[in-house]
Order: sequence, then C-alpha cells, then structure tokens
Amino acid sequence: MNRMDSLTAKRRETRYELASAAVARILQDAGNAGIDITLVGSLAKGDFRSHSDIDLLVRGPVTPKRRLLAERLVADATRGSKIPYDLIFEDDLTEDRLQEILHDVV
Repeated sequence: MNRMDSLTAKRRETRYELASAAVARILQDAGNAGIDITLVGSLAKGDFRSHSDIDLLVRGPVTPKRRLLAERLVADATRGSKIPYDLIFEDDLTEDRLQEILHDVV
C-alpha cells in the first residue's frame, strides 16, 4: 500500500467512525422520541466510502411536528462531522421506491 492509499484508507476509517457514532446517537434519540428511523444506503450496506453520506429513512406516517423533530435530531447528531446526510421520509415515497430503498438494508 502506497502513501496515498494509506491516507485514503485512514480518511475513510475516520469518516466511518464519525458516521457510525452519529447514527448510533440518531437511532437512540429517535427511539426515545418515538420516531422509527432506519439506516439505509452505503453505510447500511457496508459500502461506506470517504465521500459517502449518511442515508436515513423515517418510517411510518409523520406529522409536521414529528418531521421537524426528526430533522433536528439528525442535524444535531451530525453537526461538526462534515458528513452530509439524506433524510428520507417514508410518507414521501411511492411503494416501489420504498421497496428499492429497503432492498439492500441489512
């Protein structure tokens, strides 16, 4: 492994650890608030890279108040990590799109 590969691997590892810690906090806080959030995307599939984001699916129906709460929980947990996220609401998806997203969830 050359120096560039080593640096890339270290960056990926650091981002993975930050993302994993943020997701753990999000899932804990969401559960405490009665909001069902599922990790989807590259982090869920084990394919998280140095430029990956965090993809989260808010399950079930959401009121405007619960939507705002979910958005705040995720923003608070990821603040300072410099890792972007996508917050997807099940209510906003067609059944086909929902099944696509859930297909690769571990």
